[in-house]
Amino acid sequence: MREFLEAFVMVFIGEMGDKSQFLALAFATQYPMRTVLSGVSLGIALNHGLAILAAMLIAGIFKDVGFLQIVAGILFLFFGLSALSIDYEEEEEEVKESRFGPVATIVFAFFIGELGDKTQLMAMTLAMSSPNPLLIFFATVSSMIVVSSIGIVIGKYVGKKIPKVVISYLAAALFLFFGVSKLCGALDPGFLQPVWIILFALILGIAVLYILIQNGKRRKKRDSRYLLEAYRKVKNCSTEEEEQEIAEEIERIGAKYFGEDIPFVGSIVKHVEQLHGVDPEIYDDIKKL
Repeated sequence: MREFLEAFVMVFIGEMGDKSQFLALAFATQYPMRTVLSGVSLGIALNHGLAILAAMLIAGIFKDVGFLQIVAGILFLFFGLSALSIDYEEEEEEVKESRFGPVATIVFAFFIGELGDKTQLMAMTLAMSSPNPLLIFFATVSSMIVVSSIGIVIGKYVGKKIPKVVISYLAAALFLFFGVSKLCGALDPGFLQPVWIILFALILGIAVLYILIQNGKRRKKRDSRYLLEAYRKVKNCSTEEEEQEIAEEIERIGAKYFGEDIPFVGSIVKHVEQLHGVDPEIYDDIKKL
C-alpha cells in the first residue's frame, strides 16, 4: 500500500498543471465528460502499460536491486531538474480530432502525448525497483485519471489561483527528495562520506542555480514581449481614447512585470529607456518601432 500511495502522490503532483491536464480540459470543451475520461483512461493505460513492460524487461536483465535503485535515484533527480525548468512560452495544447471518432482521438492524443514524457519514465522507474510492477501500474494510471478529472472539472478555476510555477517547484522538490533518498539507500557506504556528500550537494546546487537563472532569463523575455506587443498597439492607434487605453496597459505592464510605475506620455523610446530589466533582444526591437 505504501508503494501505491507513493507512486500515486508523485504522479499527481508531477502532473498538476502539466500539458496533459490542459489537454484533458481542452477535450472537455468539445466532448462529454464520460467520453473524455474513457479516452484518457485508455490512452494512459496503454502508455503506462508499455512503460511497465519495459521496466519488467530491464529488471529481468539486471538482477542487482541496488543497481536499479541507483538508476531510479538518478532518474528522479533528472525529473526534479526537469520540473524545475519553467517554459514561460508554453502554450496550451490544441485539440485535433481524427476521423476515427472522439474516443479514439483522445486515446491517440494521450498515448502519443505521453510517450517519453516524465510520467511514463517515472512509471517505468518506479516499476523497475518495485517487487510488484502491477501495483505501480494501477497507481500511476489512477493518479493520471484523477489529475485529468480535476483538469476537466475545476482545472480552469484552480489554475487561476495556484500559479504553475509554484506547482512545478513543489513537484521538483518532491522528485529531488526521492532521488536523493534512493541514492542514499542504494549507494555503497564509502560514497556517503562527507567529501562525497559535499561534492554531490555542490554539483546539484550548481545545476539548480543554473536552471533558476535560465528561468529568470526566459521570464524576462516573456515579460519584454508583453511590452513589445503593447508598444506595437500604440503605433496602430486610430483614436485618442484608444491611445489612452493602451498607455494605461503599458503602465500596468511596467508596474506588474518590471516593478516600475513610469507614466507613458507618448514616446516609446523614452519610456523603455526608463525601464530596467528589459530583455536586450526585445529592447532592440522596441527601439526600432
